[in-house]
Amino acid sequence: MVYDIMKFYTLLLLLSFTLLNFSFAQSPVGDSKSELPTINKESLQIVTDVELFPNPATEILNIKLINSNFRNVEFEVYNVIGNKLEIELDAVNAENFRINVKDFNTGYYLLIVKDPVSRFNKAFKFRKY
Repeated sequence: MVYDIMKFYTLLLLLSFTLLNFSFAQSPVGDSKSELPTINKESLQIVTDVELFPNPATEILNIKLINSNFRNVEFEVYNVIGNKLEIELDAVNAENFRINVKDFNTGYYLLIVKDPVSRFNKAFKFRKY
């Protein structure tokens, strides 16, 4: 008797599960009421861009941050063999900065732009002429 009751409830559960899956599978594709809106990951990201100009630089390297929400932006300059150089940074405003490269030797350098708060960390190549 107990076995028959368990068998009945198991069949009832399987039947309701099958009907539930069948109703989802039969929903119309073009019906806008049954579809959920989709949001791709790219539309949620704010793309931060960094412009360096003039490149090659002779005396001043201008840095422009576009679409940034940096709270604690930091700049580092390295030469091609990996030595970190001391820089004179001038903050024009929250998005524009200047680095004096007048005393740098002619060659290529890496500018590291990073913000620990937003976890932004990117390297940019520039040339001192």
